[in-house]
Amino acid sequence: MRLREIFVEKLREHGIKKIGTRIKRILYSNDPVRAMAIAVANGSASVFEGGDDLEFSFSLDGKYLQEPPDAYIGKSGNFVFGKKELIGGADFPFLAVDCRFYDLHSEKEKKKIALQVTKTLGTVREFMWDEKLIVAGKDFGVGVYCERLEDFLLSKGIQEVVLLDPKGDKRFDQKRADCYVIGGIVDKAENRDLTALVGEGLERAGIKCDRRRIELRGDIIGVPDRINHIAEIVLKVVLDGFALEPAIRSVQPITVAKWRLRKELPKKSIRVRVGNKTIRVVSKSIFKEFDWLNLRLSDFYDVSREQKLYVVSEELMQKLRGLEWEEKRRSYVLNQSSEEFLGGL
Repeated sequence: MRLREIFVEKLREHGIKKIGTRIKRILYSNDPVRAMAIAVANGSASVFEGGDDLEFSFSLDGKYLQEPPDAYIGKSGNFVFGKKELIGGADFPFLAVDCRFYDLHSEKEKKKIALQVTKTLGTVREFMWDEKLIVAGKDFGVGVYCERLEDFLLSKGIQEVVLLDPKGDKRFDQKRADCYVIGGIVDKAENRDLTALVGEGLERAGIKCDRRRIELRGDIIGVPDRINHIAEIVLKVVLDGFALEPAIRSVQPITVAKWRLRKELPKKSIRVRVGNKTIRVVSKSIFKEFDWLNLRLSDFYDVSREQKLYVVSEELMQKLRGLEWEEKRRSYVLNQSSEEFLGGL
């Protein structure tokens, strides 16, 4: 359950069906009701009765209404509920980005980390509120900053975390934790061991790290590696109840999906001899088997072209597969000229 849903439930408990705002910036949000929930959770506003002087409001499903609200969020008035009442019993985890190795990166990599951490706040706001994002080791002006993540965790009484580690011993699943830790690291091959060092630093402080890898069908290739994408996958699994694979697919950039396709597609091809030339052939129908990747048919053709794979009809592919012996396959294709065969692909 997300913060927005809890906010709506709380409004309904108080008989509020239309909600308004005296905070103008909320009006420009893509989801004003969610923005109101975040403002209350952050402690910058509360819910108050009335608002007859306001000319419009929003229904609890976010529709704009040209009617006065039943209540509004603002700074003063007849109090209905605020931060304490909204999030007092809510069970939301912390999501921490540990940037203790920020200075080991190049200037270009540092810019990428800064951008990804900033975007992670937007991701967290889709599900929770600002105070649930903890940024350690480098202050980017978002979330709650702490110099050492260990100190923050111990101050909250948190003695065990889930560390998202591409080399973790266990696969990430729906296990609940008080805090999920993402390394503030540009995920290149030479940097991946830094995540393990983050875990070692936490464990030296007495914090147990459950190291989990996010994998897609047995491989980390095809799993988005940007900090904000990892955060979204985690929160969709933990708070929305998504299974891991659809959570990955919903977040996966097409470029990342194509990385995985480049690895998988050659496994689906067969070799065919055409005259003096050997080519690799794959069936167009195979595209349907990759529905677990965020791909369009045009992406399938792009990767096939890159890898010099000829895409053929399923009918032709079945004929080629049905020829059990290499000599039979050769006799089949040699009955046609190379031009005729390739022209029919």
